[in-house]
Amino acid sequence: MPASKYAKLRDVRVLLLGGTSGIGFATAEACIEAGAIVIISSSTPDRLSSALSKLKTCYPEAATANKIHGHICDVSQAESLEANITALLEFATNNNTHKLDHITYTAANVPRLPGLADYQASETKSSTVIIRYDAPIMLGKLAPAYMNPGPRSSITFTGASTASKPTPGRGILTGLGASTEGVAKGLAVDLAPIRVNVVAPGTVDTDLLRALAGPDPKVQAGFKEMLKKVTLLDKVGAAEEVAEAYVYFMKDANVTGAVIHTDGGRLLK
Repeated sequence: MPASKYAKLRDVRVLLLGGTSGIGFATAEACIEAGAIVIISSSTPDRLSSALSKLKTCYPEAATANKIHGHICDVSQAESLEANITALLEFATNNNTHKLDHITYTAANVPRLPGLADYQASETKSSTVIIRYDAPIMLGKLAPAYMNPGPRSSITFTGASTASKPTPGRGILTGLGASTEGVAKGLAVDLAPIRVNVVAPGTVDTDLLRALAGPDPKVQAGFKEMLKKVTLLDKVGAAEEVAEAYVYFMKDANVTGAVIHTDGGRLLK
C-alpha cells in the first residue's frame, strides 16, 4: 500500500475565507497538520495578523517551509465584492501560477436581522445577507479559473442546522441558512467536476457564539447551558471537532452537492 494513499492534503493548496477564528481557524490548523499549504483571509488586518502569528508559532516547521499565508478580503460590501475576491484569488495562487485545490468558506458576522414582525424589505441587502448569499455565489463565479480542474478539487461552504430545524423567532436566518445549501447544490451542478458541499454546524463554542450571548461571562455560561439541552449529546461543539467535516469534504473526491450535519444530534431531539 502506498505510504501516501490517505495523505491527500499533503502539499495541496487550501484557501480559507474566514480562517482567522472559530471553525475557520480550526480548519486551518487541521490542514496544516495534514501537510497542506494554507492561505487564510479576514476583513480585519489585526485579526489576520494575530491568526497568522498564532499559526506560525504553533506550527514552526510549516512556517519555515513557507506553508502559511494570509491576505485581507472583505466580503461584506456588494460594490467591492468581486474585486476583493479576485484580489484574494490572485494572491492565493501567485497570480494564477499555482492553482488552488480546495476552498473553504466560513466567513460570518453577528446576525443583526430583525424578527419577522419587524422585517422590512430594505434590510435584505445588509452585510449579513451579502456574506451568506452573494459572496458564495461570487466565489462560485470566480474561483474555478484559479483551481485545479477535476473532482480532487472542492469548495465547501458553511450553512447551519437551523436550515433543517428552524429556531422559533429566527425564521429569517433559517432562510439564509437554507439559501446557502441551495447555492451550493446549484454550484455543484454548474462547476462539476469541481465538487461543492456544505457543512451545517449546530452550536459551536466560538467568538461568534459569545458575541451572540453578549459580554457578560455569566450570561454566556447560561446561554451555553441552554444550548446544550437541545442536543442529544448534551454538549456544545468544539471548533476542532467541526473542522473535521471540512477536511472530510476535501479528501473524499466522490462527494458533491452534500450537506454534513455536525450538531450534537440537535436534529433528532
